Amino acid sequence: MLDRHTVGGGESVFVVVPDHDGALAVRRPTPDSRVLATHESGRPLIVGVLGADDLFVHRSRAGIVALLGFCPVPDENLNSMLSPVTSYADLDRVTRRLPGSHHVIAALGDRIRVRGTLSNTRRVFYPRGTGNCVISNRADVVADAQAAALDETSIALRLIFPAVPHPLSNRTPWCGVEAVPPGHDAELRATGGSVRTSQWWQSPEATLSRAEASSAFREALCTAVDNRVSAHPRTSCDLSGGMDSTPVAYLAWLKNPRLTAVTLCGLTTADDDTASALRAAEQMSGADHVLLDGANLPGALDGMFDAPESHDEPFVGVQSAKFLAIAQLVAARGSTLHLTGHGGDEVLTAPTSYLHTLARRNPRVALNHLYGQRALRRWSLRDLWGVVGDRGSYGDWLAGCARNLASPLSGPHPPPPTWNQRLRLPGWVTEEGRRVVAGALSAAADAEPLARTRSQHQSLENIGLSGRVARLIGQVAGRGGVAMASPFLDDRVIESCLAVRPDDRSSPWDFKPLLTESLSGTVPAELMQRSTKNDMSENVHAGFRKQRRRITELCEDPVLAEFGLVDANALRLACTSPQPPGAALPAMITTLNCETWLRGVTSGTPSLMPSRAGCPRNAKVHNESRSYGPRQA
Repeated sequence: MLDRHTVGGGESVFVVVPDHDGALAVRRPTPDSRVLATHESGRPLIVGVLGADDLFVHRSRAGIVALLGFCPVPDENLNSMLSPVTSYADLDRVTRRLPGSHHVIAALGDRIRVRGTLSNTRRVFYPRGTGNCVISNRADVVADAQAAALDETSIALRLIFPAVPHPLSNRTPWCGVEAVPPGHDAELRATGGSVRTSQWWQSPEATLSRAEASSAFREALCTAVDNRVSAHPRTSCDLSGGMDSTPVAYLAWLKNPRLTAVTLCGLTTADDDTASALRAAEQMSGADHVLLDGANLPGALDGMFDAPESHDEPFVGVQSAKFLAIAQLVAARGSTLHLTGHGGDEVLTAPTSYLHTLARRNPRVALNHLYGQRALRRWSLRDLWGVVGDRGSYGDWLAGCARNLASPLSGPHPPPPTWNQRLRLPGWVTEEGRRVVAGALSAAADAEPLARTRSQHQSLENIGLSGRVARLIGQVAGRGGVAMASPFLDDRVIESCLAVRPDDRSSPWDFKPLLTESLSGTVPAELMQRSTKNDMSENVHAGFRKQRRRITELCEDPVLAEFGLVDANALRLACTSPQPPGAALPAMITTLNCETWLRGVTSGTPSLMPSRAGCPRNAKVHNESRSYGPRQA
């Protein structure tokens, strides 16, 4: 039996519940939620609201398989693929081949499994260590169902620069609410009980040359773009002029020559993006090319203070108001889907930690790359030796970061990564905050890396963070009335890139060589010759100056100071002083994003002072309890 539902607009929100009467009393994720799919008993399996997603439900004697999101395979083909499925091993073999971006929800035998995407663009959350099971695509929905309180340790970890490392990145801001790691399922018994996670995917071995992998990558990326444009007759896209959005825009134009392409102009004084975008637009006859003057758009920090309710974690980065303005503009021009080049850097370029493995596999080639990368990134000889000479495990790296959190933030030329960039806490974090973060890092030091090699591990971390950012931007775009998609972050595209040897993905001599070689003959060569990226720090500094008064007000009585994690005076001094080049400014934005998000979730409630156990003494409950009502078949 096949069911397909399509509803337009915004983000889908759903919960997956076990097959017993007690589950009927679980809160609805939104006031307008409805039963989207049922167990064979007639009790709800999936409850929620569909936004810009499709829901495909396949029923057989073996059980139920649902795909929620975007899967461009025709119904009859999906039926043929899923009909032989009698076990989760069968299901894994099918879903590994599916294009698109979607959640997989299955009830086979006595087990329920839910999975998201490899990039975190679609996430799965669950309650840890409780029999009151609700699995959802949003952390705040699970927190509501558990009456969960904010978690001091998780909030403190959000202050780390550059980002929270694996496995601590799976923690959410709420006590007892965990994210399912990419490549894993959330699993529970059909009749209820606690949730466990199981791994279904591992990163491919990076053994292919560019020549061997170019065909698979080209097919994966073209399929990701073509299928989306085919599903949305009115499509828009970013056309920044860079090497990520430009090929996506051109591929989309090949499928729909009447699409809307958006270019932001004048964001920096040394703007070479606009000229590149104009050259690309000349090759896209018939496209509606919209040039937006940056002076007429919201500033880089304008959306920071709004703390939109649509986010279930603090925003990452800046310009959320700009994303909303673009979404509203393209929606007004009729677009229902906006394509971006987000994730291109992370999948197309291997981190420089690839040099560690290359030096052991092919010293002659490694020497060439080492000298090239040193010149490109201004590394010292000491830095160069640190790339190849370090022999520490991932646990050693975490433990070392725990010991050195208070070391100064990096300048404009950071040292090369080992397992990842060195973790630091800015100077406005209190001694208590450093103690909490150091304790969490030390406790995680027995964790295994995400992959055998350093570059593959760091690639997976970078892709996961990029997907989280894309997910948050998508939530903003949904408020503007348009769905957003990032084809580079589709599972099949990611796999095709990770299978390529890192020294073939990255080179000091070529810019994104996998992309240029793979799309040769498909995208005009003159559009693939860009070798620079605009430095947006000027735009961010301008945004800081514009919002200095509001930032100062934010520092007067920060919630983070109530939690004991931030020194308000030190934060205010840092925010009102000139920012040195390097990591200081992005570290400050990370802290301010966390502060504004906390103000949003704690507004109208008593101050939430976390206990030393890592959870606050008072729980904040966001919604009153609602039952599902009568069963629906």
